Amino acid sequence: MTRLSNILLLIFFLIINDLYSQGVKDSYSSSSVLAGGQWFKIAVLKDGIYRIDYSDLKQMGLFNPSNPRIYSNNFGQLSYYNDDPKPDDLKEVAVHLVTGSDGIFNEGDYLLFFGQSTNRWNFNPLKSSYDYLKHNYSDTAFYFLTSGSQVGKKILNGDEPAGPPNYFSSQSDALFVHELDNENLLKSGREWYQPVSAMTGLSINPGFTDLRTDEKLKYRIRVLARASVNTLFRLYENSTLQRTLQVQGVNLYNYTGTYAQIADSSASFYPLSSSPSFEIRFYNNGEPAARGWLDYVILQGRRNNTFAGNTAFFSDYRSIGAGRITEFTFSSPANTPLVWDITDPFNPSRINYSKTGDNLKFKAFTGSLKSYVLFLEKNTLKPVIMTPALANQDLHSSEPAEMIIVTHPLFRNYADRIAQVHYGNSGLTSQVVTPDEIYNEFSGGIRDLVAIRNFLRMKYLKQAGTDHPLKYLLLLGDGSYENRTLPPLNPNFIPTYQSQNSNIVVSSFTSDDFFGLLEDGEGEAEGTEDIGIGRLPVSDTAQAGIMLRKISRYLGSSNTGDWKNNICIIADDEDGNTHINDAEGLSKILEDSVPSMNIKKIYLDAFRQVTTVNGQSYPDVTAAINEQVSSGALIINYVGHGSENGLAHERVVKTEDIKSWSNFHRLPLFITATCEFSRFDDMDINIITKEMTGRPSAGEMVLLSATGGGIALMSTTRVVYSAPNYYLNRNIFDFAFDRDTLGEALRLGDIMRLAKNNSGSGTNKRNFSLLGDPALRLAYPWHGNVVTDSVNHVLVSEGTDTLKALSRVTISGHIENMRGETLNDFTGTVSPIVFDKTKTIKTLANDGGQPYSFKLRNNILFSGKTTAAGGKFRFSFIVPRDIDYSYGPGKISYYASNNGQDLNGYFNDIIVGGFAQVSESDKSGPKISLYMNDTLFRNGGITDKDPKILAIIEDKGGINTTGTGIGHDLVAYLDNDNNNSFVLNNYFENDIDNYMKGKVVYGLSDLTGGQHSVTLKAWDNFNNSSVETIHFVVETDGRFILKDLLNYPNPVQNETKITAGHNRPEKLMDITITIYDLSGRAVRIIRTTEITSGYQLSPIIWDGKSEEGSRVGKGIYIYRISVVTPDGEKASASGRIIIL
Repeated sequence: MTRLSNILLLIFFLIINDLYSQGVKDSYSSSSVLAGGQWFKIAVLKDGIYRIDYSDLKQMGLFNPSNPRIYSNNFGQLSYYNDDPKPDDLKEVAVHLVTGSDGIFNEGDYLLFFGQSTNRWNFNPLKSSYDYLKHNYSDTAFYFLTSGSQVGKKILNGDEPAGPPNYFSSQSDALFVHELDNENLLKSGREWYQPVSAMTGLSINPGFTDLRTDEKLKYRIRVLARASVNTLFRLYENSTLQRTLQVQGVNLYNYTGTYAQIADSSASFYPLSSSPSFEIRFYNNGEPAARGWLDYVILQGRRNNTFAGNTAFFSDYRSIGAGRITEFTFSSPANTPLVWDITDPFNPSRINYSKTGDNLKFKAFTGSLKSYVLFLEKNTLKPVIMTPALANQDLHSSEPAEMIIVTHPLFRNYADRIAQVHYGNSGLTSQVVTPDEIYNEFSGGIRDLVAIRNFLRMKYLKQAGTDHPLKYLLLLGDGSYENRTLPPLNPNFIPTYQSQNSNIVVSSFTSDDFFGLLEDGEGEAEGTEDIGIGRLPVSDTAQAGIMLRKISRYLGSSNTGDWKNNICIIADDEDGNTHINDAEGLSKILEDSVPSMNIKKIYLDAFRQVTTVNGQSYPDVTAAINEQVSSGALIINYVGHGSENGLAHERVVKTEDIKSWSNFHRLPLFITATCEFSRFDDMDINIITKEMTGRPSAGEMVLLSATGGGIALMSTTRVVYSAPNYYLNRNIFDFAFDRDTLGEALRLGDIMRLAKNNSGSGTNKRNFSLLGDPALRLAYPWHGNVVTDSVNHVLVSEGTDTLKALSRVTISGHIENMRGETLNDFTGTVSPIVFDKTKTIKTLANDGGQPYSFKLRNNILFSGKTTAAGGKFRFSFIVPRDIDYSYGPGKISYYASNNGQDLNGYFNDIIVGGFAQVSESDKSGPKISLYMNDTLFRNGGITDKDPKILAIIEDKGGINTTGTGIGHDLVAYLDNDNNNSFVLNNYFENDIDNYMKGKVVYGLSDLTGGQHSVTLKAWDNFNNSSVETIHFVVETDGRFILKDLLNYPNPVQNETKITAGHNRPEKLMDITITIYDLSGRAVRIIRTTEITSGYQLSPIIWDGKSEEGSRVGKGIYIYRISVVTPDGEKASASGRIIIL
């Protein structure tokens, strides 16, 4: 439960829920009262009578201060279930105007109103006891102040029964709760507890002054303990033991089960005094490390009706009776208070009473529980009036929207732009709202997560059956398991749903699914999702900007490439091959349902495990994953163990790896069927300052990386089980490649929604969240098919030729739309990859157990590009010598794109094997041209610490990248260390329509400063090799520098080209070249802007002419080149030019 509640000396009134609700069936106001007029919010922290002076209204600028009105809909903590009563918009609250003799509300006058806190005592008539409902999100309640042309609702005199009383009440219910929020044991769930030390007891003083000692005091107490042995809690009244609670021990080594055991007790006893005090003591049973906590103590007794001057609340449940008229008597020796009936808090009424001596009396109908407040005007409270006035709003009459974007105000501009991107891309309509705007109309302004759900339910019900049903919810803002504190003190920009449970690891979770359970009878974690939901857990505008750029890029026409044909599945080791078996099950689903996709497999147990003093590791697995991220994949799916810091016990993916990824133009969807990888609501609390600091999970780092990472994650936020993980993961793949009613790819929110709705009713699926934009379509090439027509000029319908080693192969085909019609207007690029047969890999059983065998197709015979015209294409290649000569089925994978639309296809009715008899003899190796980043780079130039190898390789026999011949891989290595070479087979890409020439682009990272070299070795298909080396200097001091300034030719007869090396690749640069004569006069200024992909400025031409256009005279000229980046970095260099 949550924080220390204010001591309630007597009785807190009962809230009659149906006075707030709109009935059993939901009905909604057609528009909000906030749509027009001037409105101010008023904050109150506790129950009481509040006073606002006329002068306050004038000072705040209220338009008509003589006719103030107050509105509210303070419902307390809203129900997590849809069928329970709920507030809708704001309702006017009756107020009491205290005016002077003129009867006009003006200077010197004031108004009084009854204000409630966010917490509630609710009477349970079946148990004759009260339940305390703590608000989970806010201690502050709000009222809304406005004015009108006429006087608003006033508090009127209450009706007094005419008949005689048949029940007499001079006592009332005395209630008290102690509930302090100090610690969330699991950093999960809604329950918070107060530590109880075994060294000192916990004192509790309810503040009762006239408790009846002849009436039993009911109590309820709930405690927790974490110890391996049974422990005890004891409740003392003063020094008298009243109750002992035993708490069972727990298994301290069970990291997924019960963290702390709960014990509770309820009973009653006669208090020893009218003003008792209590103490709770914890006994650790000899286990020093044992820990104990108190959840709450609730007391319910009886007290005499006495008013001593301070505002007091009274209710007497014993007065309830059918047809009952109760006479209430209060002792008020020195005061003449005002008495209000506040049973209906929207319409309090004045109670007229009679007073005889010290006693005041009045009668009332008490067929139901009545609540009263007695107060003196001098002891009223002052609310906090918030200025400036609220902006008008009207969510109730808002236009239909297919996606709701709930954003923190800090990110509203980015939310608007995301909405614009979607509308421009697909016509999807969005509505952008902030949590406070929702609270104002759906929870009386009080921060309450449930209000967001209730707003979405209104939109869902109103738009159901229309042309624009509500489909998606995007939450733009990070969240925290602590839902009370607001930013910037807590990274809780959009609140999080937390389960009730906070003491059992596998039963405690967070889930944004709550917002999408919108049908009748649904709530908490029960029901099926009605809309697709995603969250972008950004915590600053920089991260919001990153996500905007990623979404725009992913939806843009430039998001193309054959990497979108790749799905990578990574499987953990251990657990009796469970994870590999699950991975193979997923692979089979993909191979059967989307055979056009190429499955990449990285199974840990198929790699060599390294053991050091720091434990086991798989360095080759880490390298393989990093390479796969770099080269690109539509989906990267991990199955196995993990944490919020990385993947697998061997940490094959660490935060350092994620930070090194540079794949912004090849963003995959990550699916991680593991524990806690994306625990976005985690944060740390300083025990001294209470400052809260966000703790980014590995999943968040993947999503929010500025240089790459992923476009979205379907990932876990808590501990999960492998069996239901696989079930959900399988369902994701079942729906990922389905089409919607228009034949288009499904959006991420739909994939996740359908997968969850078909994954049973267990809560394990609630631990999976979509971190990403739910309205993004999975960017697989879905616009049509690439079809193979012939192999070596023989139609495939008549049979296919065998692809033999060193044979020259020609393949032709055509492009079809989704209906199977040839796209005669298709003029684009087709990227074919020809694969060898599958091979069988056997795992190494690194951690014991049995080896596991699986099939893998990763040997590439040819990878290239060809142009398509009129919907038809043709390409040729030579099959490498290094193939497996046994015969078996190969595969051709196609990717094609044209004007931003892409499609794919496959052909697997080919046989690979054997050796062709060829007369051509090739004895020379490939020609290699080696650069860093781009072809402008000069040997010995400067780079930053993350350069890219660029190799242009050509050979008339084609380049061998099969990876089957021993020692015949395309490899590179740094600084002459050929023992640590890296294989580049999968990074080679042939030029368009040319199997004899292509290039390799491969990124290096975190190089040390100073001199380095890269050596690259390549083989042609006839197994001839060549080697080339390039040298470069890594500049690491961080300064932007220009180096190796050059102009050529020099001396100059006609024109010269000016260039320089630099260390800011892929940066926009404003370049200025100023040419001076020897007197210092500027004779020519040349300005240009460019983005350089590498470390060399493109040559800038000076034609030897002045600003006026005339040829300059012969002689020596000084030139200065100055470069400025968008970040404000500047660098310059100077040189000399001789004009002949």
